[in-house]
Amino acid sequence: MISTAFAPLAQIVSQGIGVPYLPILVVPHPVGDPSEAVVRKRGEDIAAECARVLTTPAETLVREFANKPFPLPHAVMPR
Repeated sequence: MISTAFAPLAQIVSQGIGVPYLPILVVPHPVGDPSEAVVRKRGEDIAAECARVLTTPAETLVREFANKPFPLPHAVMPR
């Protein structure tokens, strides 16, 4: 689990260690928000995604994550 700003790096590292199909679960960046309701919703969403990944057959996850693109968000691109 990682924020959108670091997901591309996580994918590069997973490929470098020989696990290009590693499930990378992404949360919005920045993770924090002044609204408790927003933070709670993000937590519920990622918890559901974690449960899904933990209960999904490995071969399904390999197909889903092996070539999944994780582009850098516009907000973190150098200008």
